[in-house]
Amino acid sequence: MKAKALALGVLLMAIPLFATLPLLAHHGGASLYDMSKELTVDATVTEFQWTNPHVEIGLDAKDDKGKVRHWIIEANSPPVMANRGWNRKSLQAGEVIKITFNPSQRGGSVGRFIKLIKADGKEMLRG
Repeated sequence: MKAKALALGVLLMAIPLFATLPLLAHHGGASLYDMSKELTVDATVTEFQWTNPHVEIGLDAKDDKGKVRHWIIEANSPPVMANRGWNRKSLQAGEVIKITFNPSQRGGSVGRFIKLIKADGKEMLRG
């Protein structure tokens, strides 16, 4: 009986630790993105995902040789973006934008969102 009570006590004390493990997996932007560089491209939105933990913008942009490169740009969480006026319909596939982001440190086609300008001139900032 004492062994069961001890095991239950240990399990109950471990629950808060297990609940916080996902927080340890979260990354900081500086570890993935080159914060010293900003890349600005004219692009076409391919997808806009309003999901946790980060909003994602998929886009196609031509590189300096004219080849189309697909990018995934990570923004802040939906609540933070909403505080800046964003919502799940802020961008639509096919929309043409000018977007600025910090590129990946490893050269991949991913980036950290900074700002974008829509075709009508409206500027939208990171949350």
